Amino acid sequence: MDNFNEGSEMSSGKRYPAVFSTLNVGQIKLHNRIVFPACQVNYANTDGTVSDKLLDFYTAIADGGCGMIFTGTAVVSSDSVAFDRVMRIDSDHCIPGLKKLFYEIEKRGSVPAVQLIHYGRQAVNAVTGFDLLAPSAIPCPVMSEFDPNYHVREMTINDIGRVRSDFIEAAIRAVDAGAKMVEVHAAHGYLLNEFLSPYSNYRTDAYGGSTGRRARLITEIIEGIRTRLGSRVAISVRVSGNEFVDGGLTPPDFKEIILLFERAGMDMLNVSAGVYESMERIVPPVTLGDAPHVNIASELKEFATVPVCAVGSIFSLETAESIISSGKADLVAMGRAQVADPEIVRKSASGRETAIRKCAWCNECTFWTTGDPQMYCSVNPALKRENGGESNEKIT
Repeated sequence: MDNFNEGSEMSSGKRYPAVFSTLNVGQIKLHNRIVFPACQVNYANTDGTVSDKLLDFYTAIADGGCGMIFTGTAVVSSDSVAFDRVMRIDSDHCIPGLKKLFYEIEKRGSVPAVQLIHYGRQAVNAVTGFDLLAPSAIPCPVMSEFDPNYHVREMTINDIGRVRSDFIEAAIRAVDAGAKMVEVHAAHGYLLNEFLSPYSNYRTDAYGGSTGRRARLITEIIEGIRTRLGSRVAISVRVSGNEFVDGGLTPPDFKEIILLFERAGMDMLNVSAGVYESMERIVPPVTLGDAPHVNIASELKEFATVPVCAVGSIFSLETAESIISSGKADLVAMGRAQVADPEIVRKSASGRETAIRKCAWCNECTFWTTGDPQMYCSVNPALKRENGGESNEKIT
């Protein structure tokens, strides 16, 4: 397929001039402002390497004209493999498959990126095979219900140093494989979010207490990546701009946090919302309406000098154009819309909106909330249950 991002339909910007304007993020140049956010799909091989199914999933979105694709979530530590087919980046064994994946994405005109994750307390021991790690030994109210042997322990300083190194080494593998951007996942209640938030971090040492101390592990990871890789990579950080739990992070908290991240070397801020206890904010249902979290991104953008990405129930380029042109965000991540129709960007650019296969808002794609073995989509023929994988059995 032709490189659509460089083609006349995309570069003209006639229909959606803000969406199809270029943007520099760090040393990379995006040819449009539409992003595919990292999501859990469970399509990797059982050893965490890139499977044909995973490759086909992402290349379809690249063929559809998306400006940048965050692959993953990619696990950085062997003790945090939370699903049987989660994408991994914790050893050099993963690099050959990632090289092919990033090459195929870039060949189609999209920027290849990868999100790095440690699941922290939001996993179950029965799957990881290890004690769950967290800044404080506070069980996740959601995940602890699924495993009678659930156990989380407070991380030691040695644990923190090892995880910090795991993130940095994972970023190096990603860049060696061809990724142009890495994203540090500090949202949705996973390990780095757990450190950042007073809701889950009760430590009294150098990694707890004040905002600067709670942000320390993340800033050390950003600094480490920047020191080791320099300008070879752009660094994004994903945050939950509002956790929607009592005692959790809210937008005003990010005035100091964003400054710390930018000083450490962050090139882009990706603003989501929620933790597992407020799952409806991570994957907004129809009852929350269109783009319910854009104002959160807009509030955080007031504190940022780097580009800011908005996400959450954004289902059309018309909505994306309004968000970007109004200055509420610089980029827009469209997840479920591109799962439903990977060609939504291409079709919208050429005035074929009536041909778009629209997301049914059923959230069948969030397999980790439904008990399914992998991502399905009720409207995308390639991802429907009858074509969706080896098993239709529910995970127990």
